[in-house]
Amino acid sequence: MHHVQERPKAVYVIILINLAVFVYTFMLSDREMARLAYTFGVVPAFIMNGTALHSLVTSMFLHADFFHIFFNMYALFLLGRDCEIAYGSKKFILLYFLSGIFAGILHSVYIYTLFPSDAYRPAIGASGAIFGVMASYAVLFPFRRLFVFFGLIPIAAPAIVVIFGLALIQLLYAVAMPFSSIAYIAHIGGFIAGLIITLIYRAGLRRYYYV
Repeated sequence: MHHVQERPKAVYVIILINLAVFVYTFMLSDREMARLAYTFGVVPAFIMNGTALHSLVTSMFLHADFFHIFFNMYALFLLGRDCEIAYGSKKFILLYFLSGIFAGILHSVYIYTLFPSDAYRPAIGASGAIFGVMASYAVLFPFRRLFVFFGLIPIAAPAIVVIFGLALIQLLYAVAMPFSSIAYIAHIGGFIAGLIITLIYRAGLRRYYYV
């Protein structure tokens, strides 16, 4: 029997919500944005004290600037649609949010334990969730070619090489630049969660989606 593929609705809804929130935050003053980030971003001290747990979700819809949201939403658009078609929307939403939540928790544990002076610095962005989607794509479609730029040089390579390479770079950055403004450990957390969830899901996936 011929199977009609579901259209990837969740990806588009997530992108639209992120864009709407970004337009709103773009109009705020720096002080208002800082207050918003402190209320809805992941503040490690709050998470470790068991408070402001809502921020593990709300932080995924806040972005610092145009490039931050552009690269996150572009990656979601590029890779998320095929993952959602493979899983169905409900499982994809679980993959996305669980990856982002785990990213926020790991980031909080890491900062609170090793860099307590930074424990009240909020983290915002969907990157943890996006790295979960990337991990999933690498497992589902390992040999699909992705184009990436290293500097100004375009390189085409299998998805599994590109994505695991990016994850390794994040890990190296996390070790080399622990005080960076980028939460590399959150990226690693999202990636690990995405891998685990995908391996759990994979057993029940429609076989003909492996391309």
